[in-house]
Amino acid sequence: MRNIVIGAGHINIKYNSVIALRGSTGAPGEQEFTLRIANRLSEILRQKGFNIKQTDANANDDPTITKTDWDLALFIHYDANVYGIGGGFVDFPEPSTDSATAESQRIVKVIEEQYFPNAEITNVPARRNANTKYYYMWKYLTAKTPCAIIECGVGQDAHDKVILADTDRVCNAIARGICAAFSVNWDTPISPTSSTITNETKIPQIEDKQVKDIKEELLDLRALAIENKNQIKILGDKIIRGRQALE
Repeated sequence: MRNIVIGAGHINIKYNSVIALRGSTGAPGEQEFTLRIANRLSEILRQKGFNIKQTDANANDDPTITKTDWDLALFIHYDANVYGIGGGFVDFPEPSTDSATAESQRIVKVIEEQYFPNAEITNVPARRNANTKYYYMWKYLTAKTPCAIIECGVGQDAHDKVILADTDRVCNAIARGICAAFSVNWDTPISPTSSTITNETKIPQIEDKQVKDIKEELLDLRALAIENKNQIKILGDKIIRGRQALE
């Protein structure tokens, strides 16, 4: 059984122990995308026989991830609309920093061979850059863990955003690459509505609607308490002044 880490890029980064990372919240809509894709991709891969460990942008704070030799650590992202055109890429750590670079590069090559034609997103490997080559997570993973980061496309591009909204299309394209990299047959269709119960919990959004509603209510109560406190103080001042006048 192959053991793989799937990371949802930018999710919960504001809670990272490394303060400098907390502002890296991603392109517009990227967190919603990475969470959705990571959850569904993990489900598909489990159905194909992989052992999947899901994580968020705080994997560097999780010793169960940083102290384990994985067969692959894959982190999901999409690009900001800074190119004027769509497209994505898959990248591996800078070879001089990666003891598993041969395996990292092999897996990346297979994933890109499967993902881009199946997703119908343009592959633009020229966009590989220092942010992906020296991605912050690479230095926290073990030397034996092959690593890959995928920029699935450009989230706000007119062409790419239609494809990126199709969860199963994107996830099946990535999963085909992972299966091919580890010689797992891609024969059995995956149902879009299938659900597998496992001991791995989907990565949740920290602030769901219920939590946000509670926070807003608490803020309203706090504001009311402050207002009442100010009114009590004003009334108290008036009483003091009245007593002084009577004296």
